[in-house]
Amino acid sequence: MCGQLTDELLASEANYLWINENMDALLEKYLNQWIAVKNSRVIASDSDLDKLISKLPDPNHTCVEFITDEPLGMIL
Repeated sequence: MCGQLTDELLASEANYLWINENMDALLEKYLNQWIAVKNSRVIASDSDLDKLISKLPDPNHTCVEFITDEPLGMIL
């Protein structure tokens, strides 16, 4: 169980890193949309989060991110 969890966490981290590394290309194609990424590949996109999630065969094991060029605000 622990090994499987570690593998899933590493895969999730790799997908988030892939998104950050490819943000310019993602902004061109998916601006103001939600994307789902698995194995360093966009597998679905939609402007509505609920619709995107409904498209995913395994949402619990898929990286989901909103692609925007707006600066993120933080509440401290």
